Amino acid sequence: MELACTEQSWQKESASDSGQGRLQSNLVLSHPLVQSFITDAEVKSGEPLSRYARFQVPADAPPTVHGAIAQVSWEVTANLEFDTGKTATKSQEITVLTSPVAVPRRSAADLTEEATFSGCTLAMVLVNDVVGAGGYLEGELRARMNVTDQAKEIRMELTSIETAGDRQSESVWERLSLESNVQLTVNRPYVWAFSLPVPERTLPTLKIGKTAVSWLLKAVVETDQGNEAYHLEREVQIFTSV
Repeated sequence: MELACTEQSWQKESASDSGQGRLQSNLVLSHPLVQSFITDAEVKSGEPLSRYARFQVPADAPPTVHGAIAQVSWEVTANLEFDTGKTATKSQEITVLTSPVAVPRRSAADLTEEATFSGCTLAMVLVNDVVGAGGYLEGELRARMNVTDQAKEIRMELTSIETAGDRQSESVWERLSLESNVQLTVNRPYVWAFSLPVPERTLPTLKIGKTAVSWLLKAVVETDQGNEAYHLEREVQIFTSV
């Protein structure tokens, strides 16, 4: 039996290539993990023959990823070779999760992101920036206006950025509206508490070989002034272990 890990990526022919590039498949492990435990055994018709295999996934191995373009797959393959030269093969994909993440104790300043604009100052104060699938990113969005403005919507967004070789894809997974159609006045502090769910079936933060997955938590204050909204973003870490 063999346990192997592969990644898929796109490789463009040149820097001027405007296409998607050529799809490649690469082995992540330098060699598949192999167990050979049935040797010179006689298999009789009608009699089942059972053996159990146990593989230890390397600590630095990547988790399973099935994204829009990022693909990291794990597969167990059983090979049975007969003296006649015939071979029976059966493969099964498995899911490898990320290792549990231990988060050291950090101060509020470590979990605060701030941006200053001509019209306002935005700050995102998080409870956590490392969370497992199915959990919540929680905190407060704070704003202090330098001008009076009409906000069409104040919202939080959770966005993934996938890289697979020469291709990249960005997807918004969750949106949470905090308030809409509200007038924001000068020198008054505004605070919106939020709890943004992370999907149970999602992609883990990853960087290995030609594959990368990163996550951004974005705060957006969309106003009537101009075409650009006030916005703030912070990279967060998502893991898939239970």
